[in-house]
Amino acid sequence: MSHADYCSKFIPRGGSVLDIGAGRGKFLAEMEKLGFKIYGVETNPEYIGGPVIKALAEELPFPEKYFDFVNCAEVSEHVDDPVKMLKEIFRVLKPGGKCYISFHNRWGIYDYHYHLYFINWLPRLWTEPVLKFLNKEKKDGPAGRQKLTTMHYYIFSSVKKLLESTGFKTSDIRKEKIKDRFGFLSAPFLFFYFLFLRPFYFNTFHILLTKSKHS
Repeated sequence: MSHADYCSKFIPRGGSVLDIGAGRGKFLAEMEKLGFKIYGVETNPEYIGGPVIKALAEELPFPEKYFDFVNCAEVSEHVDDPVKMLKEIFRVLKPGGKCYISFHNRWGIYDYHYHLYFINWLPRLWTEPVLKFLNKEKKDGPAGRQKLTTMHYYIFSSVKKLLESTGFKTSDIRKEKIKDRFGFLSAPFLFFYFLFLRPFYFNTFHILLTKSKHS
């Protein structure tokens, strides 16, 4: 199942979708084919155009309760203020609306930003000399924070606490997929997931947020 197909399960027919960090617009194009109204925001000037406008995730230029669904994949680590971004997402979502969001794992075994294993297991102050030695240094710029010493990485418990303090109900997407696939046999898979895969293996946490219908 593609990311667009998965997200479409949570959106009413003809609903409105916002993609934060829209990039080249692939996700929006797929959602438009599925019949949704599409909007995107991006900070990189190379990708501005059509339904994608230039705006910060922390300052969304839309009215309150405007969207049925928000996609915010691979964005939270790059913004200046994740808390303000979450408050903006909450503000623009309709009551009962949902958001697909990802956060980077501080202890993930592989870092896809730098395509290196175990770099996240080092103290952050050590990472810049290592990356310089490997000629893999990056600089913060138009696409937001890019350095390991400035990007936002989390452990799962801190992500959950952050999201719930903003007012969202949360659901671990990988956990739900395991339960859906293995049913009553999911217990040993979930045990291994909670013990090893989620805290140390996966480089990101993928979470489905729900705004209360009474918000």
